[in-house]
Amino acid sequence: MQLSKQRKTEIIIFIILIIIGFAFYLNFKNLHVKFYNKTGENIDSLVVAGTLIGHLKNGGSTEYINYKEFLFDSGIPYEQISGSIKDKKIHELNWSDCGTERNKESKGSYVFDLKKALDEEGKTCLYLVEHNQKIFWEEE
Repeated sequence: MQLSKQRKTEIIIFIILIIIGFAFYLNFKNLHVKFYNKTGENIDSLVVAGTLIGHLKNGGSTEYINYKEFLFDSGIPYEQISGSIKDKKIHELNWSDCGTERNKESKGSYVFDLKKALDEEGKTCLYLVEHNQKIFWEEE
């Protein structure tokens, strides 16, 4: 039995649609996160949640980065962050001691601003906040 040219075209289109659908399924199954550098300085050797981002210029942003999961505390991103600013190593700001509201997200798309603050010892630290938003301790 020989297939007509139109039938072959229909089968090829159907296969292509299945492949595209499967690619979308795999892509949206993950967590996608984009970061904006709002620290006022360039950051070198930036690592967020165990993923090396590298150099991130002041005011610059990353592409969307895929993560298996991302830690939140009370709806605010709470992942490990490290890097260097002006050859000085910096880490995340540990602003929460409790942990009862911590959870991990593994699906969705997020955009965060990377900001800096001083900890209780006066050391510069980094933290994440929803893009173009302020975290609860920032002045209104």
